[in-house]
Order: sequence, then structure tokens, then C-alpha cells
Amino acid sequence: MNRTGEPSIAELMAQLAANAAEIAALKAEKEALSQRVVKLEEEQALARRHRFGPRSEKHIDRIFNEAEQAADEDDADSEESDAVDLPDTGLPSAESATGKKRGRRPLPENLPRERIE
Repeated sequence: MNRTGEPSIAELMAQLAANAAEIAALKAEKEALSQRVVKLEEEQALARRHRFGPRSEKHIDRIFNEAEQAADEDDADSEESDAVDLPDTGLPSAESATGKKRGRRPLPENLPRERIE
């Protein structure tokens, strides 16, 4: 019994199939967009690490230093003092490292000077 204005079962099944196909297409599009978002977030994190990340070798957690490990093992094996005797090179010993003086350099002595009070 079909009333007038109501769709038949066949029409409802066709509409249901069309809705299911549309839902499947939307799910596939959603999956593709979510994968793109994940990829872009990874690229952004990589770009941030490249731009703002550490650039020196001071970070031990990032770089494995075999020389330091070997030195630590040698220190653990031997109980010698930390002082090392350096050979005599014949050069004068450096007292301390002198750095550049900051500020303005003095004017040359040969410039004429006038004292104004």
C-alpha cells in the first residue's frame, strides 16, 4: 500500500545507497585531509627545529662523542693526578689570555690640542 506522496521502498533503498556512497566519499576525503594535516604539522615542527634548534655540539644528548667516553674510561681505570707535565718548548710562557680592550681608542699624540675652559 503506497500512500500518495510517500516514496516507495525501492526509492528509499536507492536514496540510502546514494547517502552511503556520499558518506564513503566524505570519509575518504576526511582521511586524506587528516593525513595532509599530520604531514604539514611534521614539516612545521622540522622547520622550527631547524630555525630555532641548537646548532652547536654542546648538546651531548644529540651527539655521541667517542673521545669523551674514552677519556672517562681512562680516568676510571687509572688513579693518576689530573696535572699533566708539558714539554719545554723554549717559548715564553703565556701568563693569561689578554682580550681586546673595549671602548674608544685614544687619539694620536701628534694631533694639535686646545684646552677650552
